[in-house]
Parts: sequence; structure tokens; C-alpha cells
Amino acid sequence: MRTFRAYLLDPSGRITWGEWIEARDLPEAEAKARELCDAGSPIVELWEGVKPLSQVPCNEDAPPRRLVNS
Repeated sequence: MRTFRAYLLDPSGRITWGEWIEARDLPEAEAKARELCDAGSPIVELWEGVKPLSQVPCNEDAPPRRLVNS
């Protein structure tokens, strides 16, 4: 298992809340991050350590935007 940090961002891109996520890989972490979405957060950003990995839109129709190849 890998440990990821999920940050909920407000519409201006500021962090409003964060949570640790345990997942086997990035796709599983992205699925878990989408479950954290709320009405005031359009994006959940996933980090592993000091490396940003992905931005997960709270719109279920939009795919995650990978920030690095992982």
C-alpha cells in the first residue's frame, strides 16, 4: 500500500481540507479522492510525499489530470 495526501481545493485553488489516503496505486487513490468531493470543492489534488501527482475533478464525467507519469 502507498500513502497519498488528498487536498480539497476551493474554486480559487486554495486548500480547504486534507486527508490521508491509503491505496495500492494512483488509479485507486484517484477513485478514493473523488469520494471526498463536496459542493465547495471542484478539485481534489493528490500528492505522494513532496510530489504532486494528480488533480481529480469532482465532476464524475471528467477524468483525472495527471501531473506526472506514475
